[in-house]
Amino acid sequence: MVNLKEYENDVNDYAIEITKYLISRGSQLVDAEEAVQDTLVKILSLDIFIEPDKLRAFMYRTSIRTYINSYNRSKHYQKIIKNLEKELETAAFLVESSPLPKIIEQLPPYYKELLNAYYYENCSTKQLAEYFECSLSKIKIDLYRARKKLKKQLEKAGYDQWLLQCH
Repeated sequence: MVNLKEYENDVNDYAIEITKYLISRGSQLVDAEEAVQDTLVKILSLDIFIEPDKLRAFMYRTSIRTYINSYNRSKHYQKIIKNLEKELETAAFLVESSPLPKIIEQLPPYYKELLNAYYYENCSTKQLAEYFECSLSKIKIDLYRARKKLKKQLEKAGYDQWLLQCH
């Protein structure tokens, strides 16, 4: 029969030991504690009882795997963030050098408002019809005409058909 208090003390001792081990291998204190805490939660959520002679190995194995997974995930997220930052810098440059805002300003006010609401504010054609108090078909036709007029002005400004195709 297992003494529950003794088992609990073993779990606490192993948790401290594993935390120190992870730190000695280069982990930050917060990361090591988090990995051990996740292991303790896993032990509590298991439907089976881990024998005292297998507990230490289980906790080491689970804590180390948890830490490695967390570390790899963190590195992966950092790569994604760096790529997004590069893309945002590129997008900001393209927006700054884009003729689109200047050309949109040359459109009639109704077309500007319609295009802005549809593309930038993500309003549906139904919402636009309600806002402008007109039929759905009129909104669709007006959006078509606004895009056509915008395209004509872009071509007039020297942007050819190939650049205007939507991908």
